[in-house]
Parts: sequence; structure tokens; C-alpha cells
Amino acid sequence: MNNEDKILGLLEKIYNDFNVRFDVVEERIGAVEGRIGTIEERMTVVEKRIGIVEERLKVVEEEIHGLKSEVSEVKNDVKKLGTKIDTEISDKVRALFDDRQLLHEKLDEISGKIDMLQLDVNNLTVKTVYHDNRIKELSKKLGV
Repeated sequence: MNNEDKILGLLEKIYNDFNVRFDVVEERIGAVEGRIGTIEERMTVVEKRIGIVEERLKVVEEEIHGLKSEVSEVKNDVKKLGTKIDTEISDKVRALFDDRQLLHEKLDEISGKIDMLQLDVNNLTVKTVYHDNRIKELSKKLGV
């Protein structure tokens, strides 16, 4: 066997080894491409789910914004009510208290006058009884 045959044999062996290894690499590339395809499919599913989550978040954000508006309105209403209570109702309560105070004073005054009238009535009753007795005594003396 000469050198050319040896070289040719070696080249054929290298070529065959290269083809075998190339086939293995091609299989691995095919497997990687399959995996990449699966990953891409999964990514599409994930992207769809993320889109759904984003839509739901938008709805939640809108609802939160609506709730914030409602809370703000309630706060304003409470402030207005507090102001109304402080001004109108407090003034009315003070006026009622003052009227109640005046009424008690008048009742005390009337009660005092009634007590004085009762004393006068009692005095008149005593005097009337005294005069009745005197009239009866004088009638007996006169014989009537």
C-alpha cells in the first residue's frame, strides 16, 4: 500500500467520521429546534395569559379609580355634614338649651308666685274662718 492509498484511506475515514458526527449534530439541532418550537408555543400561551392578566389589571385599576372617586365624594359629604352639624345643628341645640334654661327660670318664678298665692289663700281662709266664727258668736249674742 502506498502513501496515496493510505492518505486516501485516512481521508475516507475522516469523511465517514465527519458524516457520522455531522448526522449526530443534525439530530441534535433537530431536537433543539423541536425544543425551541415547544418553548415558542409555551411562550405564546404565556403571552396570552399575560395579556389576560393585563386586561384584568386594567379592569381592577378602573374599579380602584372608581372607588377612590366614591371615597373622595363620601369624604366631601362627611365634611359638609360636619360643617352643617357645627353650624346649623349646634346653633339650634344651643338655642334649645337657652330656651330650656329660660323656661326653667320662668317656671321657678311662677312656682314662687304660686307659693305666695297659696300663702295669701291660706291667710284669707284663716281670716274667713275667724270672721265666720265671729259672725256666729255675734249672731248668738243677738239671738238671731
